[in-house]
Amino acid sequence: MSILPIEGVQFDTVDERLKIVLPLQRKWHYLAVYSVLLLSWIGVTGWMLVLLFGSSVRELATQFVIVWAIILLIWAYVWYRLGSHVWRWWQYYFAQREVLFVDEDILIIRRPLSLLGVTDAYDMEHVSPFYYNDNHRAVAFDYGSRGGLFADGIRREDAQRLIDFLNRRFYPETAELDDD
Repeated sequence: MSILPIEGVQFDTVDERLKIVLPLQRKWHYLAVYSVLLLSWIGVTGWMLVLLFGSSVRELATQFVIVWAIILLIWAYVWYRLGSHVWRWWQYYFAQREVLFVDEDILIIRRPLSLLGVTDAYDMEHVSPFYYNDNHRAVAFDYGSRGGLFADGIRREDAQRLIDFLNRRFYPETAELDDD
């Protein structure tokens, strides 16, 4: 079902929830950097596991093993947090499409990657009307002190038509002001 004739964009309405599937413009330089970071993270994790269970640790005195274990636990926590950040951004840049679910209560932006992917949810009560961000060349909105972006894979004219459509549907008071 196509509500707006925008090339590559699919619209669907399910139980008052609007579903929009948008193509993404892949950012190869970011994907390359995060791929190298992810592979490095996996390699260093393997290396640290070998060090952790290596024979040299078994030869240490008990008090040094306790200190070694505490250091490794702190390192493992920091390393896990770094790895989850790299994994999230790698998935973000590897995805080929973006799926928006919008209704009166919630805005969900999903970048699916098979069964995985990145999902962000926003309470529509705190989402500002949509606008075009020239710096990122994407549709944007404000959400409290931070913002959100989507639809960076479509042309500006198509993005503006999408913005007008979304604002008319979910922010009719803003659309009326623009018409005046």
